[in-house]
Amino acid sequence: MKTDYTTFGLEKKHYRCTLLGHRYVETKKINLHFSEYKCTVCKTQATNDSRGNKIVLTTELKEINETLFYLNLKKQFLSRFYFPKKER
Repeated sequence: MKTDYTTFGLEKKHYRCTLLGHRYVETKKINLHFSEYKCTVCKTQATNDSRGNKIVLTTELKEINETLFYLNLKKQFLSRFYFPKKER
């Protein structure tokens, strides 16, 4: 009987995250309130919800984050070049 060690390693990492918690690192800053995170141990992706808690990143949430990111870029561009602040 041959043992598959690649799946055993993934299960071991999963147990580590369930016992000790995830070790999230910020991968993408969407705007001031939202970010995308990735666990360094089990490679799970997460994002913030409306209350600031981290939730699992689904495809729907990923599309929402991309839309927010591009809206934020557009807002920054417009405020910088078309509506500059007047100096006194």
